Amino acid sequence: MKTPSVEPRGAPLAVARARRASLLALVVTLAPIPALAQAPEPPAQASPPLPAVQASARERRQVSLKEALAISARQSPDVAAARAQAAIARASVSRAWAAWRPEVTASGQFVHTSAPAQLDFGQFVGLVGAAYQLPLQNPGAIPPPVPIVAANSRYATLQLSQPLFTPQGAFLLGPAQAGSEAAELGAQEAREQVLLNAARTYLGLQGVEQLMEAAREAEAVALGREKEARAQLEAGVAVEVALLRAQTETAQARAQLAQLAGQRVQLLALLEALVGEPVRPLPAGDSGVEWGGVKEEQAQPWEQTYSVRSAAKVVEAAEGVLRYDRFAWLPSVAAVAKGNYNSNTGFSGRTTSYDLILAVSVPLYDRGIRYAAKREDEAKLALAQAQLEASRARARATWVAARANLEASQAAQAQAEAQAQLAARAQKQVEAAARAGVATNLELSDADTRRFLASSAAAQARATVDIRRAELAAAEGQLAALVQAE
Repeated sequence: MKTPSVEPRGAPLAVARARRASLLALVVTLAPIPALAQAPEPPAQASPPLPAVQASARERRQVSLKEALAISARQSPDVAAARAQAAIARASVSRAWAAWRPEVTASGQFVHTSAPAQLDFGQFVGLVGAAYQLPLQNPGAIPPPVPIVAANSRYATLQLSQPLFTPQGAFLLGPAQAGSEAAELGAQEAREQVLLNAARTYLGLQGVEQLMEAAREAEAVALGREKEARAQLEAGVAVEVALLRAQTETAQARAQLAQLAGQRVQLLALLEALVGEPVRPLPAGDSGVEWGGVKEEQAQPWEQTYSVRSAAKVVEAAEGVLRYDRFAWLPSVAAVAKGNYNSNTGFSGRTTSYDLILAVSVPLYDRGIRYAAKREDEAKLALAQAQLEASRARARATWVAARANLEASQAAQAQAEAQAQLAARAQKQVEAAARAGVATNLELSDADTRRFLASSAAAQARATVDIRRAELAAAEGQLAALVQAE
């Protein structure tokens, strides 16, 4: 019997789920912060938003990125499903070993017949003597009747068959092991995608927390502007529009906080689904993971991804099956030991006996099934080779894109940090000018808005760089190794 083939990847369903959730986390994390100038009309002053959400976040256990990924690798439902599929593939190896294992069978029968048969020498001698009119001289010398088939007979057989050589055992064990390894690598690829998704969600949450800090700072500044405007209005040195502008900025900051709080709740729920328990991230910068340096293209780091290695094992398994097809004409040799019990003693006068058999089976022609299987396996090998090349090309493209995205995000982060510093300096200068009476409230409001936007862009850039590093590690098949490294 041929060993069932193994799919190139052990957990396609888990990989698809991980990619869908990863896309959601990335879209939510990198969503642009709306400009403060596009806010609605100034509402009345409201209380700080969403205390229930903040309490829910405090109830979650705070873990580092490395710890969150380690927990996800142990108890994520998608990872468990991928491991179960790999376990199914490992069973095929045990089935392949069955070609070399002995087979032991025992059988028994009880037979009742209406036509018993026995050999009676006395009746035979009597018939011969009657025919020739010869008297019986010595009746004691005649043996008793020999039962051939009694009215009630019992039969039993115990047989041990040990294969000495079979084409299946000689050529299909290797393909079964390669298929099992391919399934295991597919399960690890599914785990890698789940870990990447969890890393994106975790780092996205850290980015949202940084955005919320910028929004809280903007709210505090707006409240200060509002207080100053009230004082100036009461003193008669300002008009009401200054107060309305300050109240508008306060409402805008609180609306931004509410929007970010909703994003945080969504990402926390997604992180809980990926990790398997309610957790929340540490402050930005405390990941616990050493990402390492960027490798050169000459090293071909994409060859170490689990998807490429799994596809290579599938090709190896297909080559082994085709090799079996080419030698399936070889004979099968088996040694058989057989023990018998017959309640009818017969001519041997014994109820037990044994047989030692050397059996040879040569497949001469099997209605063309062997040749059809060979052509089918040749096509499967060509398919596996094409899938390997496609997997290798996709892995290389993913690595090139991840490296380019990392370099671009690092440049964007440097620019965003510089802009945030410039915006902070400009805000201080405008504040000084406003206190000196040479800057208007509109200029002060514009400086506040620019600083908030610059701080938000810097926070987004920092989160994006961390996500790109995780993507590059996954593109090199090293994300799980980084989590497991001490």
